[in-house]
Parts: sequence; structure tokens; C-alpha cells
Amino acid sequence: MNILIPLDGSEPSFRALEFAAKLGPLAGAKFTILVIHHYIVGRTKVTDVLSQEDVDALLTKSAAMALSLGLKQVAALEVKSRDVSHAIVSYAEENDIDLIIMGASGMGQIKSYIIGSVSTEVLRKSVCPVTIVH
Repeated sequence: MNILIPLDGSEPSFRALEFAAKLGPLAGAKFTILVIHHYIVGRTKVTDVLSQEDVDALLTKSAAMALSLGLKQVAALEVKSRDVSHAIVSYAEENDIDLIIMGASGMGQIKSYIIGSVSTEVLRKSVCPVTIVH
């Protein structure tokens, strides 16, 4: 079983990693931690939401956390994208992911209503099961 865990550094995303660790030994799963290096394209420049240093630190922290939780088969990867939910769903489709485990959005109710949350979009568009951890 191949399990994808998208991480953004939020508490819910790290709880998703902890939840995945509880499932791993049962399924003999292989885990992929995915950090989306999100960027925004403006009129005159491209702006990174997270710096490369922040992305590298998140990858290092998540890999260390996965090992401390007892996960053996873990890969931690970075993908650059303008659309976080699309990047997660595309990665899952292209890499035969069986399950996505991700944290719930920390957005406020109004903002979530207007633009939607990443977890909601992944849930709607994914071709594999998605578990949302609060």
C-alpha cells in the first residue's frame, strides 16, 4: 500500500503524519511525505509562499518525525506548484497512491467558504481514498 502525506507545517498536517504512523505497521505501507513549494505568479514577479530554506527545514523535520514514529519506508519529496490541491492529486495519480492522509485546513469559516480549502479540493478531486485528520 502506498500512502501519501502532504505536509504544510501546520499542526493538523503533523497530526496526519502521526495518524499515518499508526496505520503503517498494519498495512506494511510505503509512505511519501510531500511538501508543496507553493508559489504565486503576479504581474511582474513570482513569489514563493515558503522560502527554499523553509521547505528544506520542513522536509528535514518531517523525515525525522517519521523515523521517530517508527516508519521505515519513507520518502520526503518537494514539488513546486501554483495550485497545491492540484499538485497533490496529480502526484497521487501519477505515482499509484492508494491513500492520501492529510490535515484539515486551518482557515476560518468565511475564507474557506469563499475560496475553499486544500483538503476539500483534494477530497473532491482525488481518485483514491482521502483521510482528513483534524
